[in-house]
Amino acid sequence: METIKDCIKNYSLADLQSLMHEWREPKYRAVQIFHEIYAQRRESFEDFQVIPQALRNKIQQKFIINSVVAPIVRKSSDGTTKYLFKLVAGDSVESVLIPSYDTNDDDLKRLTLCISSQVGCALDCAFCATGKLKLMRNLSTAEIVDQVLNVERDTGLKITNVVFMGMGEPLQNYDNMVKSVEILTNEISAIINRKHITISTVGIVPKILQLAELSRPVKLAVSLHATTNGVRDKLMPVNKKWNIEELRKAIEYYYRKTKIPVTYEYILFKDLNDSDEDVRRLVRFVNSVPSKINIIPFHDISFIYSGITYLKSADINEINAFARRLRDKGANAFVRTSSGFDIEAACGQLAFSVRK
Repeated sequence: METIKDCIKNYSLADLQSLMHEWREPKYRAVQIFHEIYAQRRESFEDFQVIPQALRNKIQQKFIINSVVAPIVRKSSDGTTKYLFKLVAGDSVESVLIPSYDTNDDDLKRLTLCISSQVGCALDCAFCATGKLKLMRNLSTAEIVDQVLNVERDTGLKITNVVFMGMGEPLQNYDNMVKSVEILTNEISAIINRKHITISTVGIVPKILQLAELSRPVKLAVSLHATTNGVRDKLMPVNKKWNIEELRKAIEYYYRKTKIPVTYEYILFKDLNDSDEDVRRLVRFVNSVPSKINIIPFHDISFIYSGITYLKSADINEINAFARRLRDKGANAFVRTSSGFDIEAACGQLAFSVRK
């Protein structure tokens, strides 16, 4: 069986500098290689313009340049696009491209790419289709970065925002996720500013604390979805390990260290987490640091799992009313639309549904 070469995009600039030192090459070659890959977007080592042929040959013997192959693309009626990438190392992963337009003149205002960090997920949140797949493996750094590069190549457009909200829990693939952020935000690669990257987590408390120590921190989004441990235990088994009180302390620490406001994601379920008491508790929780709350509809996942009968989606009027109640009590609350719902690309729906 043929051994798959390592992908060069698993190497940060510092990694490439170490490799050049090991190969007895000048240190500046690492910068040139990095620039060729990311700034010039070369698709082949043979296309490198400034690297000597002998070094190109050596790189080609050790590495491949792409970790994914051409995706299967599905387009929603609302403009959302879902990409199913086949990975060179095996398995597949999904990404979702969400355009946002200016309401006044229909100009493209923002192009957000929701990327994945794992194939499947181990956390088994009740409302999430990805968790029903279980965890298959972590994505490599290259497989994370290549989602962004391939979507930009496919669309010919520059991604303005990257959110780690696709398949998997980013903080359970911490090292590869952080290295991918390092590559994406490097000044030489010039792919995206760190202020336009958001890491979403269900609440892996030790890793939130670790993420706060990054010298170049990014935005944090927390999937909350409940205001009591009893309800959150039922929705999100991770809460049994790190409960709401521990999570709040970690979030407060993150803000103290980074001074970056936090985003909370809150799926509204009818008769479960939508009471007046929930409103009061939620406002008290989120106002411990500067923040905003995104109220999200519950999206159907019966295409992969029909065993959840106690979760009922609140309708749009109930969602809007809940958001108003939050705002009336001083919270910064927004209602989020179900982008890509008709192609199973909305929040919680990523589970390779194209197979069906």
